[in-house]
Amino acid sequence: MSDYFDIQDRFYAKMKLDYESGLIANPVLKPYFDWKFYHAPLSTLDRKTLFDMRESVAQEMEIIDEKYPDAYRFLSDSPASDDIWKPYRGYGDDRYLYSYLYGIESELSQLMAIV
Repeated sequence: MSDYFDIQDRFYAKMKLDYESGLIANPVLKPYFDWKFYHAPLSTLDRKTLFDMRESVAQEMEIIDEKYPDAYRFLSDSPASDDIWKPYRGYGDDRYLYSYLYGIESELSQLMAIV
């Protein structure tokens, strides 16, 4: 069984690849990814930018939730070492995107508390 940090590292590595390949295409999120993966200083993320990104992420998640109305049932499942996206399986082909948006929304909320 993988430990938490291994799962986290694999999650962020795939997120970066998927961002660079265009799976995460929302231009509003560019400042987040510049900070997260390309070493832009945290000071480039002001409260308004964080709020706008969080609102945009919430809207995207709502669209996906409407597409998969029963997917929430799996969100309480724990990720497994062989399938770290197990909790998002109810989102079908959008499971990776939804998992990223879910994580980004949480992180943006945390950042808003310190910026």
